[in-house]
Amino acid sequence: MFDWLGWRKGLPLWRSYRLNAHMKEDVEQIFEGIAETRRQLMMDWADEQWNHLDRLLQQIQSVRLQDVLQGSQQRSKLDTWFQSSYIRAVDSTELFMLNEQNQVVFSTYKKHIGQIYEDYEALIGPGLKYSRADRHGKKCLYGPYSDPLTLDIGPRSSAFHDDVTLLFISPILQEGRYVGSLCSRVPGDVLGDLIQRESGHIYPDSGDNYLFMAESILRPHLQPGTALSRSRFEDRTFTHGENLKDGVTTEWGIVSVKEHTELELMFTDPSTGELHPGVANTIQNGSNLFVAFPGYSDYRHISVIGKGITFQLPHCPDRWGMMCEGDLEEVYRIRSIGWRQFKQHSLFTLL
Repeated sequence: MFDWLGWRKGLPLWRSYRLNAHMKEDVEQIFEGIAETRRQLMMDWADEQWNHLDRLLQQIQSVRLQDVLQGSQQRSKLDTWFQSSYIRAVDSTELFMLNEQNQVVFSTYKKHIGQIYEDYEALIGPGLKYSRADRHGKKCLYGPYSDPLTLDIGPRSSAFHDDVTLLFISPILQEGRYVGSLCSRVPGDVLGDLIQRESGHIYPDSGDNYLFMAESILRPHLQPGTALSRSRFEDRTFTHGENLKDGVTTEWGIVSVKEHTELELMFTDPSTGELHPGVANTIQNGSNLFVAFPGYSDYRHISVIGKGITFQLPHCPDRWGMMCEGDLEEVYRIRSIGWRQFKQHSLFTLL
């Protein structure tokens, strides 16, 4: 009856669920709304980043790139254009330009100028390779990936910051020929902020919205179910109980991360070692909604319910997944006034 929970954990949760079973449709609509709102936020945000890059790209393509790079007077144009774009693109920590040889020839972060990205298998190589796959080039949203330079440059619009990075890559074409790439560096935590805003958590104690890899085209070695965003339970910022930095205790060992959730954590059920049902069913079906008892076991081996979806951001060849979840205990812990009165009257009758 209590499935994987066992009767000790399952009985109180079953009782809470049965007392509030009439809320099931409302809970479904809540999670549907959370998931769709977060997905649209990310789509709109990605479009905005591309618009900033497109505007700068039009200015660069209006002049001969070699002339601008060689002449000091002309080079000042790049300074002006890049600084203006940098001010508008508040989430970007660096705008930089590569030539045909993948060498950084201009950047808002001067220490980066001169670096050459020779290896197509390392760091941003897979993104550049995809962007240059045909002779006219194509846009590519690459990442998240770990880049020490992102950590060195530091944060800008997000209170959180680590080395996890998103890179927007636009090919530069002149006279129909590829001459370089224009890139915008955005810390991964900026995207995490969009889905982790505290005001957006309907269930404040346990609600978590997180991203994971569903299908990786650019980096086939990245396994489905790999975390792509910060967990709300990563550290003590939002929760004062157990967290992933200190370690979350389960009967099958401790679940923890060394540096950050992204790219380190796999969303597996510790009791089986397999992807937990919410993530697995979302990847398999493209969408998954489950809000009934007994819920399903998450990476903390706690009963959760929620909505999962998969999607692709503009010009990103990889397919991502997003889970919007809450602990079953918190979602159905509500007790109606009628139930409280019934308990009181029953006690008085008994006395």
